[in-house]
Amino acid sequence: MVWRGRVLAFVAVFFFAAAYFWAKSAMTWLPPFVASAARFGGAGLLLVPFAVWTARPWAAFRGSWRAYLALGFVGITCFQGFLFLAIKHTSVINVSVIMTLTPVLTALGAAAFLRESLTRRGIGGMTISVLGAMLAVLGDSPDGIGGLSLDAGELLALGGAMSFAFYTLAARSMMPKDIPSTVNTAIVLIIGAVFLLPPAVLSGPVGAPASAGPVFGLAALVLCSTFIAYLAWNRAIESIGVTEPNLLFNFIPIIVIALSALQGDPPWPEQIIGALMVIGGVTWSMLFGGTAPARAGAEAPAAR
Repeated sequence: MVWRGRVLAFVAVFFFAAAYFWAKSAMTWLPPFVASAARFGGAGLLLVPFAVWTARPWAAFRGSWRAYLALGFVGITCFQGFLFLAIKHTSVINVSVIMTLTPVLTALGAAAFLRESLTRRGIGGMTISVLGAMLAVLGDSPDGIGGLSLDAGELLALGGAMSFAFYTLAARSMMPKDIPSTVNTAIVLIIGAVFLLPPAVLSGPVGAPASAGPVFGLAALVLCSTFIAYLAWNRAIESIGVTEPNLLFNFIPIIVIALSALQGDPPWPEQIIGALMVIGGVTWSMLFGGTAPARAGAEAPAAR
């Protein structure tokens, strides 16, 4: 059972990493908001039969519709809007490194809004992670740090990480606890996709793809990186808990770097060193406590 959970977690993480490349391919055909709406709308519809099988989604939505609307808007619409725009304007390595800072931003948010105090080890790990992200982002050119190649794509990726950190904190108190995770996931994905429709429509008409590559990229996003990945992730957490899957999640930049190199686009040394610093800092914070509850009985940080 343990190894089955670990395999499922790896499958989910691999597909999460591959999503950066499939999204990049899909957006050679579709605008960012159209691609993200298609991704989560399609995956949400695929999850509906599973949700109906385990519970009654409409009854769940009717009882907690305000929470679902807020979580769908922040966790899917804002997060994916920033993420897809970032992938459109910068390298997938930079985006994946910045997104790995999400636990750091979540811990800072918990300290600011939930009165959870930061531990010294947590602060040390966060500092290493932030410095590593800066090294990776600023060193993504032949000139290294001297190139100072920070652009809008990295800022958009940071907006995505902040959106998902906010979603993680909000889900702790707003996500219905008595509803199966499959039902919660399906409802949030569909709501997020609905909110993505207006900017998708405003993006303009979509013509035929120049080749089959973007179509395959979109199909892989829907089926593998969303539908299969979310189900595998939820099953893994049910089997082995949240600690091991979350630690494995932190290695997404390494998978992205490896896939990028296999596609003939090897990373710069600064990106590799920066990614390792981010992974090390985030892992250190998670293993040794990024925050300490300010009061007895405070809830532990939620998993992504």
